[in-house]
Amino acid sequence: MSVLPFKGTSAGWRYFMAYRNLIKFNKGKYRVVHQDWNNLRHQWMLVADWLESSFGGKDLIILVDMKLDKSQQRTFAAKTATGRVLPAGSGEKVEKYYAFEIPDVPAKSEYLEIKYSAECPRLPQDLKGQTFSHVFGANTSSLELLLMSRKIKGPCWLEIKNPQPSNQSVSWCKVEAVAMKPGLVNVVQDLSPPPPLVVMSLSMKTTQNPKTHQNEIVAVAALIHQKFPLDKAPPQPPFQTHFCAVSKPNDCIFPYDFKEAIKKKNAKIEIAATERTLLGFFLAKIHKIDPDVIVGHNIYGFDLEVLLQRINVSKVPHWSKIGRLRRSNMPKLGGRGGFAERNAACGRMICDVEISAKELIRCKSYHLSELVRQILKTERITILPEEIRNMYSESPHLMFMLENTWTDAKFILQIMCELNVLPLALQITNISGNVMSRTMMGGRSERNEFLLLHAFYEKDYIVPDKQVFKKPLQKLVDEDEDFEDQNKSKIGKKKAAYAGGLVLDPKVGFYDKFILLLDFNSLYPSIIQEFNICFTTVQRLSSEAQKRAEVTEEEEIPELPDPSLEMGILPKEIRKLVERRRQVKQLMKQPDLNPDLYLQYDIRQKALKLTANSMYGCLGFSYSRFYAKPLAALVTHKGREILMHTKEMVQKMNLEVIYGDTDSIMINTNSTNLDEVFKLGNKIKSEVNKLYKLLEIDIDGVFKSLLLLKKKKYAALTVEPTGDGKYVTKQELKGLDIVRRDWCDLAKETGNYIIGQILSDQPRDIIVENIQRRLIEIGENVINGQIPVNQFEINKALTKDPQDYPDKKSLPHVHVAMWINSQGGRKVKAGDTVSYIVCQDGSDLSASQRAYAPEQLQKQDNLTIDTQYYLSQQIHPVVARICEPIEGIDSVLIATWLGLDPSQFRVHHHYHKDEENDALVGGPAQLTDEEKYRDCERFKFCCLKCGTENIYDNVFDGSGRFIEPSLLRCSKTECEEPPFNYAVQMNNKLLLDIRRYLRKYYNGWLICEEPTCQNRTRRLPLSFSRSGPICQACRKAVLRPEYSDKALYTQLCFYRYIFDVDYAMDKVMSEDDKEHFKKSLRNEVSEAYKRLKSTVDKCLSMSGYSEVNLGKLFTISIGRSMGESSNERL
Repeated sequence: MSVLPFKGTSAGWRYFMAYRNLIKFNKGKYRVVHQDWNNLRHQWMLVADWLESSFGGKDLIILVDMKLDKSQQRTFAAKTATGRVLPAGSGEKVEKYYAFEIPDVPAKSEYLEIKYSAECPRLPQDLKGQTFSHVFGANTSSLELLLMSRKIKGPCWLEIKNPQPSNQSVSWCKVEAVAMKPGLVNVVQDLSPPPPLVVMSLSMKTTQNPKTHQNEIVAVAALIHQKFPLDKAPPQPPFQTHFCAVSKPNDCIFPYDFKEAIKKKNAKIEIAATERTLLGFFLAKIHKIDPDVIVGHNIYGFDLEVLLQRINVSKVPHWSKIGRLRRSNMPKLGGRGGFAERNAACGRMICDVEISAKELIRCKSYHLSELVRQILKTERITILPEEIRNMYSESPHLMFMLENTWTDAKFILQIMCELNVLPLALQITNISGNVMSRTMMGGRSERNEFLLLHAFYEKDYIVPDKQVFKKPLQKLVDEDEDFEDQNKSKIGKKKAAYAGGLVLDPKVGFYDKFILLLDFNSLYPSIIQEFNICFTTVQRLSSEAQKRAEVTEEEEIPELPDPSLEMGILPKEIRKLVERRRQVKQLMKQPDLNPDLYLQYDIRQKALKLTANSMYGCLGFSYSRFYAKPLAALVTHKGREILMHTKEMVQKMNLEVIYGDTDSIMINTNSTNLDEVFKLGNKIKSEVNKLYKLLEIDIDGVFKSLLLLKKKKYAALTVEPTGDGKYVTKQELKGLDIVRRDWCDLAKETGNYIIGQILSDQPRDIIVENIQRRLIEIGENVINGQIPVNQFEINKALTKDPQDYPDKKSLPHVHVAMWINSQGGRKVKAGDTVSYIVCQDGSDLSASQRAYAPEQLQKQDNLTIDTQYYLSQQIHPVVARICEPIEGIDSVLIATWLGLDPSQFRVHHHYHKDEENDALVGGPAQLTDEEKYRDCERFKFCCLKCGTENIYDNVFDGSGRFIEPSLLRCSKTECEEPPFNYAVQMNNKLLLDIRRYLRKYYNGWLICEEPTCQNRTRRLPLSFSRSGPICQACRKAVLRPEYSDKALYTQLCFYRYIFDVDYAMDKVMSEDDKEHFKKSLRNEVSEAYKRLKSTVDKCLSMSGYSEVNLGKLFTISIGRSMGESSNERL
């Protein structure tokens, strides 16, 4: 028995299953309607200081002003709240708690609860008065209050007491009954299995009317299973019956032998003369089958909207049979977020496999064809909307189209089964306590909200209000989804509200010894439990302190709770989830476990894991109802502390930490013995875990080799022991271009090959040869057209609806999306992935404006693939970034091998901020002089006698007994004139070189950090990110100095190094050798070196690069502290 919603409330309540009732029904499934005839509004009001209102019920609670008697309190509060006395009100004094983000609200107080009819209007959420300043719960729904008050947590068995027959039908259900008040609905506490559901998989074919430019439905296919189980493996086959109906466009006719073709195929196909007839047939089938779940692909984004629009245009009666509530007025369609479509299906759950796949798996796109390929391991045949009219030319073609529609419905149902969408959604909903229809719409934030709502409601807390944002969200926003606005660069994002996880500076390079990866298990949930971080335990700032923090823009980290405090509600809930998952995983280890039971346990532990891992997100997600920036900042602050402390512990064990990110660290073991590596890992694990009660670090993996490129970007060979003392390796990629979907498959495959070569055990010269050979081959194949077209497709996701982008032409995926939407057949929207190919079309437009959909390339003869774009802007940057740490390969060589003009590619000397950071802890001091001055330009001086160019990069030439000063002889053996004779001229040349470098630095040229962008400018842009000024040409990266202050300082230091005799002697000679050398050194040579070194020293003395004035630094800091102290005293 399905329970339908209260009149006028959220549709979500309809999905609670209830087979038990005090009324005994005959066989079959029936519905109970629970109406709000006697539902009262309940509000909480805080008089004399505060008003707190939860409107779900609707309750009015008043903090008692002891100066008034009880009747005066009720009347005064009601008048103050609404300007008039609320009718039918009754009140009682209650005690409530508050622990959330509105400052200065008492943690515990007495309130007067007033109940009044739901027919009365709501109080404004921002209401204030003379005796109160806050209203809480003004927008709480009746659904929420029902779920909280009756402790209903997801689909469950319900007992409905004293149901009454309904006098007027409000639904399309066979039986209707009325529960007169919420108290008559109770959860049955037993473990009976959930009832089977009627599941219908739906697929449609549409074509665009050339006159009206509207999509028209020409075919519908559906597969039905009458008893789809939720506690067993999906049935095989996943459907029992099916139906198919076909109509025709107005300007087409059916083939003359179409009916005969149907008979020969022995197919069940309903032929409808018009679209209106087709839609009427479909609604009748829906009403008869009465599905609990309708499954589709992009059903929210396209199918439901088109279906309702065509029903409305064709004036088909009883449109509301799509759902279960009887309604006459169709909701307004085409709005944001698909609210009207969801509301139209009220009474049935909608399962959109596109939304489910986005949460459960990672694909380069979520089109049906890609999901079929990745999940079902087969290929799907696509019929484009513009090809549908041609299908009516012959019966075989039309039959093929209908089979294709039927097959799509089967694919959709199989994808749902493979992903276990329904059982997983059921488990997640039972854990969170929300409604299953909303769970299948993908918003994790709402699940966390309901889990916490139940927990706080049980403890008599007034919960935070649900915020209504001015800008409507186009979809259910997830706190942990990374939606990048393609119209803005990543680096141009708004400043973070608080500091996130710590990312240690990587020691970039290639490592061929075992690398140990250690990882904290569920770091943030564990920190919440370890330190008892909760709304109820952490003291937040007062309102005045908050204002001061906002003015100074300083991040205020709250103090940790007192260890003696009782565990808070948030850590308790997380611990419950963790312990329940541990118990379920133990059950999964039982021998001879029934496969169906094992599947259920596996689904349950996945649901618990998904919920527990996203619990922290509600604290830092600004759209969350339980958003608490101070708590989120405290959690990440402790996370940074823990990671840094772990790094220091490992370094004290004389081990090298080469990288760390939020909850993990990589350690260079310098070992090739796997057993020793695991012993070392277990030792570190033991030492770290001693410090905490609940926090645990564990060995997450061992890398045989690692290519570490930059923060969050690496490739590695992961070691997987086989148990016999041996191991196998598996390639792991993190953050590289080749794992992103906005690069073409050809670039990804090329990058994969090169990474495989670099990580292999082959000698370096063989690796370079193989890379060279492969790139030459790829370049030739691209130019000669020997690469399949689909290898050139680029996929990008829309972060908003295409029409909402301000600059559509400059964004290739946006203007391709606009073209797709104009063609009809399908509609792309926010969150969808768009495929496009950059083509040559004979115009001089930029590459971003020459992007076309793959089907456009197939149809238009004037379009050809822009091979230069793919070689220079897709393959070259991917390869260049991967090969950056590899000696012997640079951007110019890669361009040459690909057949590109090498002059267009310069070797980018990237500005490494991590080098600056390492300088503070002595990073460059650990480098040899050769490594430090590797990129410096050598000092050159032409002999004035013979004209030979002498190159100087050291004080001495030769070695051992044959060592001698480099200024002693000309590099041309026949020349007998010593260079030190020209010390004055050499000094002038040195001074000119230094001035040239100073001029180069002060010219202030900036270049884009992105290798594919050739932007070079002296104009400093106005838009900045935390990383630097944003490049105005590509808006993908930041501008860096072409010649940085560090490069200038290093060059000057190099000049001092090559003329510093004392330093050179200390480096290469023993004490006895030094004494002997000094005696044999001619004064003229010594004076020449001193003159040259003195010139460099004078220039370096004028540089402030190497000095930090601690006096000034601490004067500013002390002054600021004293100023703050004075303000506090005032």
